[in-house]
Amino acid sequence: MKEYINKYLDRYNKRDYYPWHMPGHKRQDVFADDFWEILFRRDFTEAEGLDDLHEPELFMKDSLEQMRRFYGTEKTYMMVNGATGGILAALFACAPEHARILMGRNCHKSVCHAVSLLNLEPEYIVPELLPGTDIFADITPEQIEQKIQEMKQRGELPSAVVITSPTYEGVISDICGIKNVLVPYDIPLIVDEAHGAHLPFMPKRNLSAVAAGADLVIQSTHKTLPALTQTALLHVNRKDLIPRVERYLHIFQTSSPSYLFTQSMEKAVVYAVNHPEVFDAYRKRLKHFRKKCKELKHIRLLQPKQTCYAYDKCKLVFTVTGIYPENMDNTDGQKYEKATGPWLAHVLAENFHQVVEMAGAQHVIVMTSFADKRKAFDRLYEVLKQIDSELEEASDEAGRDAIREYDTDLTLPETEDAVLFNTRFHLPEQIMTPGRAWTFDSSRKKLTEAEGCTAADYVYAYPPGTSVIVPGERIDAQVIRDIIHMVETGLNMIGVECPPDGIYIQVIKML
Repeated sequence: MKEYINKYLDRYNKRDYYPWHMPGHKRQDVFADDFWEILFRRDFTEAEGLDDLHEPELFMKDSLEQMRRFYGTEKTYMMVNGATGGILAALFACAPEHARILMGRNCHKSVCHAVSLLNLEPEYIVPELLPGTDIFADITPEQIEQKIQEMKQRGELPSAVVITSPTYEGVISDICGIKNVLVPYDIPLIVDEAHGAHLPFMPKRNLSAVAAGADLVIQSTHKTLPALTQTALLHVNRKDLIPRVERYLHIFQTSSPSYLFTQSMEKAVVYAVNHPEVFDAYRKRLKHFRKKCKELKHIRLLQPKQTCYAYDKCKLVFTVTGIYPENMDNTDGQKYEKATGPWLAHVLAENFHQVVEMAGAQHVIVMTSFADKRKAFDRLYEVLKQIDSELEEASDEAGRDAIREYDTDLTLPETEDAVLFNTRFHLPEQIMTPGRAWTFDSSRKKLTEAEGCTAADYVYAYPPGTSVIVPGERIDAQVIRDIIHMVETGLNMIGVECPPDGIYIQVIKML
C-alpha cells in the first residue's frame, strides 16, 4: 500500500500555495510553541484519571465553564464533528418530528438534512439580493414578523426559526431585533454562526449572535480561529433547552471525542481572549487592504453600505467583470468570453498560488484571519492589481468600455448576462416535504426533459450550499435555466450529473 493522501499533500505544500481559505490557522504555528510537535503524546481517550467530554467532571468541566463565563451563555459545548453536529443537535432539540420551522433559504445543507430527517415542514424566508449581485442580503426582523403573521392566520406557528449570520459572504442580520420579534411567541431562535467565531473578539462584539441573545448559536472555531478542522462550539442562551440539547449531543457526537480537537479549541479561544492586540493589528491590516482595493476597476471588493444590517469586513468578496485576457490560463480549457468567478479563482491559484475559499458565478470569496500577515495582504493586492490591469487591456482591445460606473454605496457592477438570481431568488413550488420526498424511489432524468417533475434530491453549488431546488419541489423552466447557467459558469454543482451528453437530475418516481 501507499500513502496517497500524505504524498499528495507533501507535494502540494512544496508548491507554496497561500491559503485564503479555512482553517483559520492558515497552516502556521500561530501559538509559537511546541504544541503540535508532540502530537501523539497529546492524543488521549476517556481513561482512568482523565476526563470525558460527554460527562465532564475534571479539567474539561473547568475549560467549558471558563468558556461559558467568557461568552456569557447558559452553557457552551465543544463540538468535535464540526458545526454540522451542533446544527443537527439544535434542530432536533427544538423541533419535534413533522413540525413546522421557519428557515432562511440560504441555510447550510446540515439544516436541510435535519429538515429531511425529522420530516419537518419548512417555511422559507428568502432574503433580498445585494444590488447588482447574486449575493443574499440579510434577513430582517420585519421579514420574520411578516412570516409569523402569515402562519398565525393559518393557525400555525413554527417550532423554531433558523437563520445564517454572518453568511458565507459576511452579511450579518439584526439578531437582537429578530429575537425581540420571537419572544412573545416563545419561539427559539437558532443561528448558524459558523463563519463568525471571530466576532466576539472584534471591536463590535454585539454583532455576534451569542451576545445578541439568540437561543442556540453554532460557531466553527476552525473557520476563522486557529483551531483544527472539524471543531466548533455550540452556545445555549436558554436554560430549558439544555437537557434536550445534551440528549442529542450524545447522538450526533462520537462516543470517543478527540482530545486533540478539544485541546485545539481551548487553545484557540484562550489565545484569542488573552491576545486582543492581534485582533487590533488584524483589523488595521484589513482596513489598509480594503482602502487600496478601491483603485481596482474590474475586480471590485464588496463594500456594502446601507444595504444590510451589518457586514463582516474580515470577509473579502471580489466580483470580476470584463473580457478575460487570452494570455492567462482558462478553467479546464473552456472558452469564456467574459471573466467569471471560477476563471478568477483558477487564475489566482494556478498563476499566482493564491487559493481562494470559493467561487460564485461572478465573484470569489477570500477568507482571512488574524494569522494573515501584512506581507500576505500585500502579495494578494499586487496579484489582483496585475490581473485587473490585464482585464483592462483586454477590454480595451475588444473595444469595450474599460471603466464602468459603480454605485457609491455598493462597489459592485451589474452583470449583463446574469440569469441566476437576475432579480431575486426563484422559489419553486413545494409539492411535498423534503422528508417525504426521500421515501420515494427516484430515477435519473435529463434536465432539459424534467420540467414538471418533482425533485428527489437537493441541487446546489457547494460551497456555500444554497439549494436551487429541494426534494419535493417541482422542477420548472426557471430552475432548469438556473442550473444550466451554474453548470456552464463552472460552479461546483452537487445533485446533478454532467456527462458529455447533457445534465441529469434525480426525479421522484411517482406511483
